[in-house]
Amino acid sequence: MDLKKHTRRDFLRLAGLSAAGVVVAACAGEPEVVEKVVKETVVVEKEVEKEVTVLVEGEAEAEPEVEAEPEAEVAPASKYQEQPMFAERVAAGELPPVEERLPEEPRVCEIMGEIGQYGGMLTVGTLSQNLYGDDHNMAMDRPTMLRIGHDGGHATEHILKSFEQSDDFTSVTAHIRKGVKWSDGEPLTSADFQYYYEDMMLNEEITPLPASYFRWGGEVMKLDVIDDYTFKLTFAKPQPAFVLVNMAHWYGWWDDNQWVPAHYLKEFHIKYNDKANDLAKADGYDFWYQLHGYKNTRSQNPDRPRLECWVCTSNSPQASTWEPNPYYHAVDPEGKQLPYISKVTCDKCADLSVFDAKVLGGTYDFAAFQLRILSYATYAEGAAASNAQMYLWQSGKGGEVVYNWNSNWTDPEWAEVFQDDRWHQAMSLAVNRADINNVIYFGNATETQYTVIPASKYYKPEYSTAFAEFDLDRANALLDEMGLEWNAEKTHRLWPKSKQPIIIAWDLVETETPKGPITELVTEYWKAVGVEMQWKSITRTLLTQKIAANEEPMSLWHGDETADTLFLRRPKFFSPLDGDESCWAPLWGRWYNTGGEQGEEPPQVIKDLYTWQDEFLLSESPEAADKTLASEAEHVWTCGVIGNAPHPLFVRNTLMNVSKTGGYWTWDTGWTLTEFPEQWWINEA
Repeated sequence: MDLKKHTRRDFLRLAGLSAAGVVVAACAGEPEVVEKVVKETVVVEKEVEKEVTVLVEGEAEAEPEVEAEPEAEVAPASKYQEQPMFAERVAAGELPPVEERLPEEPRVCEIMGEIGQYGGMLTVGTLSQNLYGDDHNMAMDRPTMLRIGHDGGHATEHILKSFEQSDDFTSVTAHIRKGVKWSDGEPLTSADFQYYYEDMMLNEEITPLPASYFRWGGEVMKLDVIDDYTFKLTFAKPQPAFVLVNMAHWYGWWDDNQWVPAHYLKEFHIKYNDKANDLAKADGYDFWYQLHGYKNTRSQNPDRPRLECWVCTSNSPQASTWEPNPYYHAVDPEGKQLPYISKVTCDKCADLSVFDAKVLGGTYDFAAFQLRILSYATYAEGAAASNAQMYLWQSGKGGEVVYNWNSNWTDPEWAEVFQDDRWHQAMSLAVNRADINNVIYFGNATETQYTVIPASKYYKPEYSTAFAEFDLDRANALLDEMGLEWNAEKTHRLWPKSKQPIIIAWDLVETETPKGPITELVTEYWKAVGVEMQWKSITRTLLTQKIAANEEPMSLWHGDETADTLFLRRPKFFSPLDGDESCWAPLWGRWYNTGGEQGEEPPQVIKDLYTWQDEFLLSESPEAADKTLASEAEHVWTCGVIGNAPHPLFVRNTLMNVSKTGGYWTWDTGWTLTEFPEQWWINEA
């Protein structure tokens, strides 16, 4: 087969998949980095004033106060509107009136299309068996302190009304929106975060070692509760990323999600209930903290009070159902309490084939997380027959598939080769990215080396093109220069000392991006330079175990964390870490993570990466970011093949206010969260 161009017939033989061409549109905004408080007037029949936190480059704190204009008159309580189901409960005396359920200053949600109407049911599908499921989890609101902006580079208001970050990045003062309530009507206060931090994160039985962002600078974070709605966080060293990464994103928090209902959880905590162990044993647990952990798990316990816009009303292995949270803290510009949709059903499928069949059969109104670009044509046919459309968002990944060679592999001969820049450069040059783009993504992705996404303020075109051209002659010349000779049959190159054929056997996890299909093509490309890959797909759990034991000579993952939200907060592939996703030098990563107590000491060029990483984390230094990206471009520490690819979404035509091109479908921006799913609505007309 001609290596320079594959036909779709060729690829069907390789991967057994089919698809059709599509066109992608993307949007990106200018990233902004520091906050100030701005007054914005929102029309709610009468003017209602709200404070909006935005980020402005070059400013560290809110602008000095100026003489205030006369405050706008707050809309009368009767001007707020609510779900009809709640009006009936209010009339029956089961709920307080809407004006008593909303905070004093509700968050006014941005509307992505038009003001919606109440009612309707949304059905989403998933392969996950937890309470939320994949698509419900990815599509629905998260109760983070702040919200990530559309560009992935700044934070906006959410649970917090505002915040101030000190000039030296060593403290953040948070102001909770006064009057936000849990789904059971209890108020959210500083005490809820205090409980989370002091009684959970600093309790060794619950958390043996607090997360690194709570131990910044080698000391645990200091929490000062100023009043019921104000608290201050102080770090031993500057932590500029905390606002964007740990207050707007849910990085590291995941299921706890920053806020916990202290009034609900205290019953199960030994500090507040000396009978907590008895409760645990009665429920089948050995210790109080095990029951406490379950009670606080949002994805498992439907009884836990919530801040999200929907609350669980039923759950089974087959499905969960959700209805609007009567105490949700947001309204639309007309004063309608969100969300608009009256019921969400999360259908839990047994396997991918069942999920696909339901997508094609029109069971769902929305599906995204499990959809695959290679099956786009099939999904599109199903959508057309189901009064639905396929939307395309950018994946937001600097590398859809990123290949890593283990520089700390147990065979020293292999490790020596894998540490050679010429190996990295040659293997990158041997990849036909245009072919992959055409066959897998139908020309709609970017043929790029692994780097940040183009919307990043750190992006430079030369980083994207570094050793990214398809040049077999140059690749072979570099391998010749390394002394990797061919065997007599010209089928394999040979390891330099043992003279054995270069055959690399390794494992991958097939998830999120088309890792297997792309690797089918890459395997063929690398045969042309005498390198044979033998690989199989395994579970992530098994891969994690094997990488921890340093039993994988190479690996791959998708290269997210390349938007400014998370770039260099956890370097992922830009410097070697010790984890199941980034493992191009796990022993060097272990050395860094343990302060030199474990692992292997890396060469100076790798120590430089760690130095720049630390510098960036303490100051968000553009120079440190640039040096890191330039090092990746020069050394090709990890080989990216495609970036900024399209991701398909199945959307019923009756589901309104869903952006057709969206922002970025990626972990970095919270998938759909920058598009405000609470303002989606069902048009039943």
